[in-house]
Amino acid sequence: MRNPKKQLLIAVVLGFALSAALFNLAYATRSDVLAMPQLIGFFACMLLRGVHSATKMDYVLIALPINAVVYASVIFILLRLIWRAKSN
Repeated sequence: MRNPKKQLLIAVVLGFALSAALFNLAYATRSDVLAMPQLIGFFACMLLRGVHSATKMDYVLIALPINAVVYASVIFILLRLIWRAKSN
């Protein structure tokens, strides 16, 4: 996987999928463990919409993309590190 554009596309797709899956699982199970990796998006949503006035749709529209960007960044960095380790 020498193409950084391909790695970026994989990271974006996996980041958004991970963000959506974690959000749905955390909302369905009310699990604190599943909510922990999503704190950045939840806090951003609460800052923008308020703690008690934010709806589920606000979390979907605000927290989901923010978490997806964070996850995609981490996945992209990991893909680059794995590729460099394999090429050496």
